[in-house]
Formats: sequence, C-alpha cells, structure tokens
Amino acid sequence: MASELAAPFPYFGGKRRAAPRIWQALNDPSGYVEPFAGSAAVLLARPAFRGRRVETINDADGWLVNAWRAIQLSPADVAAHAWGPVSEIDYHARLAWLQGRRSPDLVAWLEGDPEAHDAKAAGWWLYVLACGIGDPFGPGPWHVVDGHLRKLPHLGDAGQGVNRELPHLGNAGQGQLVCYMQSLADRLQRVRITCGSWERVVSPSVIRSGTGGDGTRAVFLDPPYATSGDLYAHAGDGVAEAARAWCLQADRSLRIILCGYDTEHDELLAHGWRVIEGKAGRGAGYSTNALNGRRERLWLSPACIHGQQLSLINAI
Repeated sequence: MASELAAPFPYFGGKRRAAPRIWQALNDPSGYVEPFAGSAAVLLARPAFRGRRVETINDADGWLVNAWRAIQLSPADVAAHAWGPVSEIDYHARLAWLQGRRSPDLVAWLEGDPEAHDAKAAGWWLYVLACGIGDPFGPGPWHVVDGHLRKLPHLGDAGQGVNRELPHLGNAGQGQLVCYMQSLADRLQRVRITCGSWERVVSPSVIRSGTGGDGTRAVFLDPPYATSGDLYAHAGDGVAEAARAWCLQADRSLRIILCGYDTEHDELLAHGWRVIEGKAGRGAGYSTNALNGRRERLWLSPACIHGQQLSLINAI
C-alpha cells in the first residue's frame, strides 16, 4: 500500500494521483532517482518496503532543496518557523527575505555539503507557499519599499491572492505539525537530497547505486513541459528535450518514466516505449486550465513492468 505522506506545500503539476500507476511500472527498484523532485510526490507515495533502498532526489531550486533537507534533518525547527497565523505583512516580509537571498551561492552551498540546510529559511519558505495562491515566487507585480522587495497581492479575485482560510500549514496545531514533519523526516532518513542540474544525478555513478528490492534501477523524470503553456510558471527552455534525448541513449535495463504533455515525447514509441495517461494532482497544479491534467502523459521505457508482468511477480 502506498504511503499517505504528502508534501507540506502545494506544487505545480504534482504526480500524487499518478503515483500508483508509476509504482506499478517500477515495482520495487533497488535504486531510485528523481532528478526533478519538486514536491517529491512519487517518492512519498512509494509502497512500503522492508530493508534498505538507495533513493536520490534532486532539484535545481535551492530553497526547495533546503526545505526537504531541513525537514529531513531538523523537522521540529522547521515546524516552529513554519507555524503561525496567516498575515499579509509576515507573508511579504518572509518572501522578500527569501528572494533577497536566492543566488548562485545558495545552490553552491547546498551542492558543497550534503547536510547543509537552514531550518528557519525552510519554515519561512513553507509559510510563503502556504499563504500564497498561485506562484508567490513569480515575476510580479513587484515593487520595492525602503529597500525591501514587495509583491502586490490580488485580493478578492477568485483563485488568486493570499489564502487566509486554510493554508497547508496553518490549519493544524503546532504539535500536529511537528508530528507530521517528524513523519516526513523518518521517511527521508536515508534519502539522498541533492541540489543542482538534473544531469548530475543520472550519471552512471549515481544510477548504479542500489540495494535490496528487485535488483533493478529506476529513474522518474518530470521536467518542465516544453508544451505546457501556463501549466508551469518556470518552464525550462530545452530541459524536456534534453531529458528525452537522455532517455533515447540510456541503458535499456533501466526502468524510466518520462512525464510530458500530449504527444510531446512520442518519438520514444519507435524505440519500444509505451505511453499512458498520467494526471497531476487535483486539476493540474496552479494551471488556470482545468483540462491540463487530462493532457498529461507518462512514457514508460521497455524495461518497465506491464500489469500482467506485475501480477506474475507478485505471485512468486
């Protein structure tokens, strides 16, 4: 049975609803790599296993990686800094503080030390995501007051602005939040959390790592979609195409799943891959088009398991 854990923050195009299909295709790999971790919805939904596995998640967003590292290593401190009533003033102040410290040095710091993290920054980042609807780290509208970065909220407009009713973190008591953060920390105890380019974690030295399980290696790729339109606020130019190119030359023994939109990666079908529907979370993240989730697809490498194969494996 899949875990009930979920990320304590909203995220674009989360794959939690698609996770059961994904794990049916991957089964129980000894090594698992998620180069575009985001909310880590697939990792957190992995069915329970006994013993150890080698699991690696990565993302290029420094504050996102810091949040996962801090939850892993200092869950109570993160909860203490994340908890609190929704306040527009606090929201703006914390957002400005985070934006002012988002720099190449942040990623370099996280790359240089696998245990580097800032629990206060992680808690404030979670608070900002819980208070804001849409993308609080988007391009604006911004203005600067007395040297501080400010964002003009959209108030009274359905689906936008500051969420004062039920933020992800503010609707539970602090004690409950600490317990939940500890549950996440327990799940992440042996997960390797890295920050940087996705190519770094699909290198042979990373992918070969594995223990226990069924002896296979798996990679779950959920890059910004090349044809996503408004589905993602920060679609990376050429990243989806580069991920597809990597899939074409990857070891055919790897169980790889590549996410995309419509026919985006149908080039893979000529190489023995399959494609199935893959929905995002409720709707499609922050997309303004409710139909976007229906356009999401999962491309499965030849080594992935078909439903009939899975039944045979479970019967052994």
